Amino acid sequence: EPSSAQGLTTRAELVEVIKSLGEKVVSGVTYGFENAVAQMKIANLGLELNTDGISVLKRVENGEIVIPEKYRQMELDNEEEEEAEEEDDGEEE
Repeated sequence: EPSSAQGLTTRAELVEVIKSLGEKVVSGVTYGFENAVAQMKIANLGLELNTDGISVLKRVENGEIVIPEKYRQMELDNEEEEEAEEEDDGEEE
């Protein structure tokens, strides 16, 4: 039994732990992706890398960056959150 499941007595508790662990995985993968992009920018200072349209949820198919159907809604949600954060940042200035 994993330590994260010890002491759980209800299905609801288990579901909450699974959700939390899933969020941590997504957070870690996102950090790794953003870190890799930042490193590529530093490693290629003489070049202007175009990072428009790239995302941790997207992949390359037939030479194009695409969002798999199963991640489409998640990508839209992320874009809305980023836009809201940008609007909030603009209001604080």
